[in-house]
Amino acid sequence: MRSVLSYAVFMCCAPCLLAADTGPAMPDISDGWKFSLGDDDQWSDPALDDSQWKSISVGSPWEQQGHGGYDGFGWYRLHVRIPSEFQDDPDLRQFGFLKLTLGKIDDVDQTWWNGQLIGETGQMPDSYTTQWSTGRTYRVPARLIRWDADNVVAVRVFDGASEGGMYAGPYGLRVASWQDFVAIKISMGRGDGIFLEPAGLPINASIYNEMSKQLVGRVQWIVETDKGEQLATESSEVVVPVRGEQSVECDFSPTVPGFYRVKCTLKGQTTEKVVTESRVVGYRPEEVQSTLTQEDDFDQFWKQTRDELALVRPEFKLTPKPELATATHDVFEVSMRSLGGVRVGGWYERPKSRGPHPALLRVPGYTGNMQPSGTSDQLAVFSFNIRGHGNSQQDVRGTPADFWVRGLDDEHGYFYRGAYADCVRAVDFLASRDEIDVSRIAVAGGSQGGGLSLATAALDQRISLCAPDIPFLCNWVRYFKTSSWPEIDDWIEAKPHRSREKTLRTMSYFDALNLADRIRCPVFLGLGLQDGVCPPVTIFAVYNRLAVPKEYRVYPEAGHWVEASHYKESRQWMLRHFAMSPSE
Repeated sequence: MRSVLSYAVFMCCAPCLLAADTGPAMPDISDGWKFSLGDDDQWSDPALDDSQWKSISVGSPWEQQGHGGYDGFGWYRLHVRIPSEFQDDPDLRQFGFLKLTLGKIDDVDQTWWNGQLIGETGQMPDSYTTQWSTGRTYRVPARLIRWDADNVVAVRVFDGASEGGMYAGPYGLRVASWQDFVAIKISMGRGDGIFLEPAGLPINASIYNEMSKQLVGRVQWIVETDKGEQLATESSEVVVPVRGEQSVECDFSPTVPGFYRVKCTLKGQTTEKVVTESRVVGYRPEEVQSTLTQEDDFDQFWKQTRDELALVRPEFKLTPKPELATATHDVFEVSMRSLGGVRVGGWYERPKSRGPHPALLRVPGYTGNMQPSGTSDQLAVFSFNIRGHGNSQQDVRGTPADFWVRGLDDEHGYFYRGAYADCVRAVDFLASRDEIDVSRIAVAGGSQGGGLSLATAALDQRISLCAPDIPFLCNWVRYFKTSSWPEIDDWIEAKPHRSREKTLRTMSYFDALNLADRIRCPVFLGLGLQDGVCPPVTIFAVYNRLAVPKEYRVYPEAGHWVEASHYKESRQWMLRHFAMSPSE
């Protein structure tokens, strides 16, 4: 996975580097953007006539601005005029760059200034890797600036699923100062941020100084639990040479296995300003344990749910889609009925070769819209949309995207009761097909899809492989102690009869932690160590309860995503278990 280095802010002893507080104003880049769906290399050209492009607001997804359901490429363009007075700015003269801040972009971007590529975050197809939760900050070389004239910022975006585009700020443009030329990198244990030995956490950080001035200051380390509890501090003096680097160390010995946030703060000698870089690391995560929260009727609840589903006639229907067929697979749109008679469906890719074939059930992320995978491997693929997602919105609406609070007052009416049943019904569909080898059915998905994968494997023993990534729906009690979700707080406060205790009781029926003991198939799991959406501690609590052959991969710099290489490795793991050779 490639990402543009986010330059941390540090303090230096050289007073000549301080920028003036007054002067001409930079243009506001939070307004005035133009937009077009599609993809064309010429759209980065500053000479392009974009007067017919539609206006768009940054700070919200393009789906909310007339492009609902669109996944793919889109381009943003902005015209800005930079006053020539900035040519005299001392920082610009010394360092020669502007700093362009573009907020968060879902999922991947490439950014041009006057036709020159200045940065990219994530990876475009065919090596697609999302970095939807990463803030974008790029340097604009002064040599590219057209003073007192039109400059064009062009941002090429690829959205793989769900919402897309320049969805969250901040947005800004300023002269780059010395803070933007010093960076810090915290070491990550054995390479993936995991420390397995009980000897402690020997953390190392490298401070990089790109300036022509020596950097002098004091480093302070702070170690916190995943709940934000401060455990230890340590400080030391540091001197970083001109255009050089300096290592600093922190030695901390946790008493409890888990995940810890390590912060490194540098303060300059002559200023009160500081900058902090932090990373989450894992200490003996394979020993993380959480108490089950199963209610006494947990098993009966799921037996009753399966019995109710069995009473619903599935009414499987396949509609050929010859325009989507490939050299190796025919494609069908599938519809069926699930719990409560709700209509759900997806896209079925059937190999043209003679079966029986193994099958992969793909399940969606939150608000996702599953589409055909385009696989060339000789296995059947069912890209399935649970209720309220993709082409399964006839009976359950997809908006507003409030799925995890729908029906939360009662476990029998909770959204995920129907969603989990939908996934079992999808397995019913695969098992009904003569061309499917029912002893070889895998399930896979990311985020919500990761949680759905675990739930499906737990509730349906016909699943023979489970490949969840960054799974949601895990360890709710710990989840709400390590992350903040105002939607849940607002939902609880909206009615006097609601409480956090009652809410957690309802959610306990759908917690992968409570379902994990039911899983009987091998599991291959991927997670991002810096994930604030589905914190690693919640995932390992579930993983460590699995009494099956299992493997995990940790991506140390990843937030709520996994690197592109993971998908290839997961696919190869699956094909090995299916005794198949991958198609290139």
